[in-house]
Amino acid sequence: MVFSRGYPDLTNLILTARKTNDSMPTHVLGRIRDIMRDHNLKDISKVGLYGLVYKENMDDTRENPTLQLLGRMDEHLAIGVKVYDPFIKERIVDHQFMNFEDFLNEIEILVIMVGHDHIKENIELIKDKLILDTKKICIFEGPYKL
Repeated sequence: MVFSRGYPDLTNLILTARKTNDSMPTHVLGRIRDIMRDHNLKDISKVGLYGLVYKENMDDTRENPTLQLLGRMDEHLAIGVKVYDPFIKERIVDHQFMNFEDFLNEIEILVIMVGHDHIKENIELIKDKLILDTKKICIFEGPYKL
């Protein structure tokens, strides 16, 4: 604890960052709810989460915000959300798609959880979706931002 006594401002910054990160799944869930209300959508199964990993262009699912979000959704009986990640080659969650185009065909709202190069390279394919862009990668007009 010598570290925290010597740098109390840094310790507060770390605690604030932790609280912010921990609250993000609930915040994203609220934004999804807002988008659904704005567009009079009632079917949660029309929501798709893009990304199952912690860091872009990797296959590491540890500390993954998408899995935390799915857990929160499950707690609130929001079951049926679709999921896709090009770097995950085996099924690790329910309603996970292994083909990007099949995934897109099943959803109306796309929540970009990870900014893989794959989504950037396929940006033209998602223009007709309602997009919640948590990574600020969409350059065209219209996507919802956090």
